[in-house]
Amino acid sequence: MDEVVTPKVGLQTGDNNYFLREWWEVEHDKIKFDAKSIPDAVESGKKWFPYNKGGSFRRWYGNYDYVVNWENDGQEIRNFVDDKGKQRSVVRNPSYYFKEAITWPLITSGGLSVRYREYGSIHDVSGMSAFSDNVDVIYYIIGMLNTPLGNNILRILNPTINSQIGDFRNIPVIVNQKYEIINFVQQAILLTKEDWDLNENTWNFKISPLI
Repeated sequence: MDEVVTPKVGLQTGDNNYFLREWWEVEHDKIKFDAKSIPDAVESGKKWFPYNKGGSFRRWYGNYDYVVNWENDGQEIRNFVDDKGKQRSVVRNPSYYFKEAITWPLITSGGLSVRYREYGSIHDVSGMSAFSDNVDVIYYIIGMLNTPLGNNILRILNPTINSQIGDFRNIPVIVNQKYEIINFVQQAILLTKEDWDLNENTWNFKISPLI
């Protein structure tokens, strides 16, 4: 797998209760939902940015719940220390922040659930992520892993409920350059996104389906 996409561990804030909020808990005009890079985030002057924390079992799309305080390129997180001056936070792979990604939760007790993550988020140690500059590759890998075969291969590599980056790197992949499943994957993502946005707690909610 690591010859096809680039798996990367993300941010560890050191204190999620302090640095994270559910998106509706903060002022809406202080959130940047669509940053594409760290310079873009800094230039926005915003304080809060979507945070990929993994979440519950859900395939294709969703679990956009949290935002993180990444004001001024994460100044407060980068300088977060304990009372003895020891660094509590760990800022890993920041060059991959805000990129579109393949993501899956660390805990896989219900089976592997892989999702497409739009650009705009910072990923953490529980929201495992892998990246590619080719979006077709992202769709292809999501489609492959959301099959019983993908789930069974991961269970062979690691029979525990924790799905680590190292396990993901070792998944065998045959890449069909025609990407024949991409249209089906895109449809699945679109349908799941529409379903996600019907929830009034989501930031793209427009109107109740009952109306």
